[in-house]
Amino acid sequence: MNKDLVLVGDKTRPNVHFNYERGELTLEGRCILEYAEIIFNPIMDWLEKYIENPKEKTSINIALEYFNSSTAKALVRFLFLAKQLVDNNVQLEVNYYYDDETVREYGQDFVEVVGIPFNFTEKNFHK
Repeated sequence: MNKDLVLVGDKTRPNVHFNYERGELTLEGRCILEYAEIIFNPIMDWLEKYIENPKEKTSINIALEYFNSSTAKALVRFLFLAKQLVDNNVQLEVNYYYDDETVREYGQDFVEVVGIPFNFTEKNFHK
């Protein structure tokens, strides 16, 4: 596998850029789809293939200014799958960007549920 995954977002879907060569997975924007699987199915498919032949270091950047409960559940599934990288001795860095306490608290919940550490960074999404 050596293909990137690029999905262009809009008002309800995040921008997704998974760069295989750099080992960098980025989700940014908003995700307020009633059925988050619409966006997460191709993401999960890509990640499953990436896990078969990952880079030594992988960075996941989550910069969602807002997301709904459907997205939160999909993110947990995504993070559990990404945790397999750690189990396979890949250095995994998760960078979580937020601009309000509710989004930060969701990130802290993800850490507790999934069991991988995050780097939390406050970011102004409205610049």
